[in-house]
Amino acid sequence: MKTLYHTEGILPEGFTGQISYTVCLNETYRAMDIGFAFDRQHYTAEDLTPERKQRIRQYCLNEYGIKAESEDELERILLNDCKTEIHTLAELNGTFIGCIHRQLTERHMVFTPEDATEGCIPQTAIEGVLKVTLLVFQVLLDNTHYTLDVSAE
Repeated sequence: MKTLYHTEGILPEGFTGQISYTVCLNETYRAMDIGFAFDRQHYTAEDLTPERKQRIRQYCLNEYGIKAESEDELERILLNDCKTEIHTLAELNGTFIGCIHRQLTERHMVFTPEDATEGCIPQTAIEGVLKVTLLVFQVLLDNTHYTLDVSAE
């Protein structure tokens, strides 16, 4: 497959929203791969500064009325349960062709006439206008880097 489109970006801590990319396909393709990857999905122990833990602790108490039973429980929750969550959605000529809602830092949406990645619809003619939307539910850490590649044959 040849790369038709490549982009990358950096997301700030706390970002929530959608980012859409539109790619005009200049010919008809038989197969397409939309690859997406990002880093910094989970906190590391080094990320959990006393200031960050206190800010999160206070936020949970103020917004939800919940608090961790202990410092160990708070760290366990922050290291294991909190995550940056970004999903990919694709449309071809204004029609939905797939969405990947998985907790993966790297994923591919592959389309052929016979088959497609789970969550996607096989495509007999890949042509026209492709729109890929990144559905960003939460970014935990500043400078979270992502890449998006569209390849076809």
